[in-house]
Parts: sequence; C-alpha cells; structure tokens
Amino acid sequence: MKPTMTKSPRRISVGAPLLALALGLWLALAPESGLAAAETRSSTQQVLKLTGGRRVKAAWIQGTDQDQKTMFFDTKDGVVQQLPFSGTSPLLTQDGRRIVVTAGKAGTERKVMMYDTETKNVTELAKGPGNAVMALWQDPKTKRDWVYVNDCGDKGESWDVPAGKIYRFPIDKPEARELFWERTSSHIYLMISADGTRACLEPTWSNIGQLSLVYDAQGKCDQDKSVFKPIGGGCFPSLAPDNSYRMFRLEGDHRAISMTDADGANPRKVDVTGMLTEAQKANNTWLTRWSTDPRYLTIVAPAGANAQIWMGRFDEGATKIEEWARVSPEKGPQCWQSQAWIEPAPGGQSTPSKK
Repeated sequence: MKPTMTKSPRRISVGAPLLALALGLWLALAPESGLAAAETRSSTQQVLKLTGGRRVKAAWIQGTDQDQKTMFFDTKDGVVQQLPFSGTSPLLTQDGRRIVVTAGKAGTERKVMMYDTETKNVTELAKGPGNAVMALWQDPKTKRDWVYVNDCGDKGESWDVPAGKIYRFPIDKPEARELFWERTSSHIYLMISADGTRACLEPTWSNIGQLSLVYDAQGKCDQDKSVFKPIGGGCFPSLAPDNSYRMFRLEGDHRAISMTDADGANPRKVDVTGMLTEAQKANNTWLTRWSTDPRYLTIVAPAGANAQIWMGRFDEGATKIEEWARVSPEKGPQCWQSQAWIEPAPGGQSTPSKK
C-alpha cells in the first residue's frame, strides 16, 4: 500500500539558542498545544538520564474529550510534535519507527492510521467497523509486525462498552485480516509477550486475565487449545514485552500496581505515585502501559485536568519504581493514553539499577 503524503507535522524546537526559551518563556509561535520549549528540553534531559542516554520515542493523546491531539516526542532532537491526524491508543512498533493509531469516529468512519517517524509519511491501513487498535506484536520468527484490532460498536471506546472479537492483520498487508480471539465476552487492553505465547486482556470491566496461546500449522491462534485464565480485578493490564510473562494491573485506588511473575506467581504491589508532588498527593494515577523495554512503563499522573505523561524505571526484579521522568512538557492540556519505545541497549543489557 502506497503511503498518503501529508503536510509536515507542526513541531516545537527545543534547541533554539534563545535566552528567553532557556528561562522557560512561552514560544510566541508555538502550535495550539501551547507547550514551552524550555519545559520540553527539561523533559528530554530527564528521560535521557532515566535511560542512561538511550534514545526514547513516545506517543500520547493530549487535549479534552472534544479536542484530542496525537503527540510524538523523540529525544534525538528534543522535539514534541502534533501528528497530522487525531486519534486514540497510539502504539509504537518494536523498532520504534512507526506509530499506529485509532482514528475517526466509530462505525464506518473508523480508521487505522500509521505514521512513519523517520519519513513523516502517513498511511491509512484499514477503514470501517472493527478497527479499534488494541496491540502491536512482531513475530520473532518472521520479523513481521501485526496489528490487533476489535470492534467497539457504535458507542466508541468507552470503558463500559463491551468490545467485540479480536482480529489481526500484517502491517504490510492489511487486507490479510484474520480472526484472533472471540472466546471471552469482551476484549480490551491487549498486550502480547515477545514470543507470542502469552497475552493479557480485560474481558469485562475490572476483571483481568491472561491467555496462554497456541498456534496452528498456519500460524493462526488455535482457540480450542488456547486457554484464558482469570487473574483478578483492577484496571489497565499490561504484559512485559519480553518472555518473562510478568504482568501488572492498576489497583482499584489507582495508587499502586499489582505485579506478578509468570502465571500469577510472586504477587506484589508496586507504588506508582512517587512522581506526585506534596500538593498532588490527594490525586491518583491511571492509564499504565509497559513500554517496549521491560524495565520501563508510562503512566498518566496526576489524574485530572493537569495530567502529564511520566516514564518510570523498574528495578531488576520489578519490585519497585527506581526513578521517574516527565515525558510531556509541564505546560499544556491534559494527557491521556501513552506508550514509549526505548532504544535497545548494546548487548541487550538493561539500564543499571541505582546503588
């Protein structure tokens, strides 16, 4: 499918050598998001410190329910930009190059849009009902990227609306669409392990479980042999992007996540309010999501009109958050769903824990 070319996204430079920017003054010609260049630069410094200098790309939704924008940030140039289409649930491919987003209204206007972060090209991958983006997964054998979607019906993607069957298609061949899963009542917040043998999802609101997946000779999910296992209550389940099969879900009070190792072993709670200031301690957090690296997650905090995107680093045993970094600039409209891509470390080594 040939990409559809669009105008270049609006950008906010954070490298301009102006003293006013260094002091955090508003950039007079900034885009509608009204982000301060100095605050964006501060975010870049925080994020690179968190990852030990490894490059990060992050995508998130920003704005009100009536005016949501898809935002993208790259530590390589320290720029926050608004993508040339609005949407929800932005996800990055395993190589960090492409962002896939649910765009358009539910029903016939629903679209799956893709943005290439290097070429700036935009591609419409799919259109019509049943195209709410849930997950991306790269097959380790073929290195092919798959897009997982479902049908949220005419009411859109509200948390209390049952979602339909899960389908998937190759990112390079959207017409090769196939049924993936339909054995539970509803399907949201899907994430898949690196080897594809485990997945988490929320089949009904506040009831979370894990799938043990089996594939047939053609590489399709064998639903008769695959098994769904309930894990417990909570919100926003997330599965580690490696093969540890660790999974977490946000606790009901939205102040901690319940973390388990493979198959629900070694349950523990991990606080996720360490980034809040004293003035924000009465608030909570939400919309947790594991990044493409098992040591990092993104989260929205504090919940409410002044919410921002944060990235946290787990310790090696995923027992606590060692450190936080703010991803979105400090000034700007409320932030929503997010995901981050972290540049793989040389030799596959993780960022060292703090001593």
